[in-house]
Amino acid sequence: MSTNSPADLNKPGGNYVPVVIHNGLAYVSGQLPRRGEDLLYSGKVGADVDVKAAQEAAAFCVDLCISAVSHAAGGEEKIVQVLKVVGYVASAPGFIQQSQVMNGASDRLIERLGERGRHARTSIGVAELPRGAPVELEMVVAVR
Repeated sequence: MSTNSPADLNKPGGNYVPVVIHNGLAYVSGQLPRRGEDLLYSGKVGADVDVKAAQEAAAFCVDLCISAVSHAAGGEEKIVQVLKVVGYVASAPGFIQQSQVMNGASDRLIERLGERGRHARTSIGVAELPRGAPVELEMVVAVR
């Protein structure tokens, strides 16, 4: 389990912020499996990346999302409930196991947050993701 300090948070790759909190909801910008500028996983799932590695990448993205929300809200204990997770999977032609890839993210949320980590989820297969990442994850989280 990764617990990133605020200093370890990835800087946005453009003119946006990692998290916006409005009326008790934290909207987390898409997170890639990277540490700083270093992409930890790359390629298309089903060709260059197997399902297990893609699940690990999705779990790492969850750690980044939780760190970003924790930093913005003032601590992990401020997370009331993860409401929605949207996972994008860079998919090789014919790859149809996007939901299995995103199980890596869902499992990590339950492992880290227990019942507060239970969520609605969408898994989307895409042709390409920024920097050649195999997965990208965004969340909506209720915070206090």
